[in-house]
Amino acid sequence: MDESGDWRNMSTMPSWLSKVIHEDPIIRKVSLASLVDRFGNGLLISILVIYFSFVEGLGPSKTALALSIGAAAGLIMTIPAGHVVDRVGQRSVVVFSMAINGLAIMSLIFVHSFMWLTICFAADSISNVFSRNAQLTLIARVGDKKDHARNRAYTRSVNNLGIGLGSLGSGLALAVNSPVGYKVAIFIDACTFIFGALIYLRVPHFPPTLQEREKFDWSIFKDRRYIAATIMASVTNIQFVVQNIGIPIWIVKYTDAPRWWVSTLLILNTAAVVLFQVKVSKRSKPLNESFNQYLLSGFLLAGACLLYASAEGPSAQIASLVLVIGMALHVVAELLIAMIHWQISFDLADPSRQGAYYGLWTFGNGLSEIVGPTLVTFALVSLGKPGWALLALMFFVNTLFYKLIVVTRKVKLL
Repeated sequence: MDESGDWRNMSTMPSWLSKVIHEDPIIRKVSLASLVDRFGNGLLISILVIYFSFVEGLGPSKTALALSIGAAAGLIMTIPAGHVVDRVGQRSVVVFSMAINGLAIMSLIFVHSFMWLTICFAADSISNVFSRNAQLTLIARVGDKKDHARNRAYTRSVNNLGIGLGSLGSGLALAVNSPVGYKVAIFIDACTFIFGALIYLRVPHFPPTLQEREKFDWSIFKDRRYIAATIMASVTNIQFVVQNIGIPIWIVKYTDAPRWWVSTLLILNTAAVVLFQVKVSKRSKPLNESFNQYLLSGFLLAGACLLYASAEGPSAQIASLVLVIGMALHVVAELLIAMIHWQISFDLADPSRQGAYYGLWTFGNGLSEIVGPTLVTFALVSLGKPGWALLALMFFVNTLFYKLIVVTRKVKLL
């Protein structure tokens, strides 16, 4: 430890501490802010729909509609947000955005109507788009190019840890099942944004990459390679929808596994990401040499889908075991996909337009969140086991485009 009380490099940090704490002080601050922020996210992730649907009496349909409108508002702002980050700077944007996040969430305590719920969700979604873009761009400004995947892996592990810890708190609120308990959870989540903003005030300011009066650069839409890579990644990211929506529906409606097995699989997934994402990312390769890793992820995702399908029919014990094996394959694929997607989003972006490029990348992720639920639900509810087979085929075939887009650069959009 130096005189300021900060661990500045690996040589002054105890070996055991270096395994869990990042050596770069900026990444440590970003990770701490993310831990606090994601704790709040985990706290509310399963509470909001229940609270506004049944406690406030708006009903599931109206609550879901408000969430969808809010998400659409955020999606529209993804690319403009990137331009603002490039022109204003990461720290200023993330501090202001997280403060708005906190106010939007705090307002939910006083919301009793569909209109105001939609407004709050939209404000939260838009400010979240700005803050996430600024965070990604900030991480890209730290260290050398070779450090990007590892830095992002570290922050993702911390994010999942925060969500996992917050989920424990949400379980307590659900067990208490009182209006006061839900409002306390909302209040705590709002405070996490404010604490996160205060932490970001201690992060150094990087000068903007655009001049103050420089207009929006439409050239990102001419970068066909990046657009094609974004579309490819969006299809792959539907695997998150499979985790969050597809598997719960399948377990509850089509298998004899106990309902609480849904939470068990989620906990296993979260723990695996926390424990292994950084280790996996140390095996990252240059993009032109990582095709086999991406192909492996597609193969593992396809195998996971087929295993999930086979959980229908057997006894509860066998179904539970099959689902765990499927999730094991799924999480290994997820770790590989996250590592490679970070490299694509960082390495293929124009360094002077990182915010705009990440905005485009985030837009693609948002599309998968909008299209994915309908696609996955239709595949499983309407088609059953054949639906799982189609999802498996989609994931595997999609990974084949990686070589054409990223390695050989032969794919061109019309």
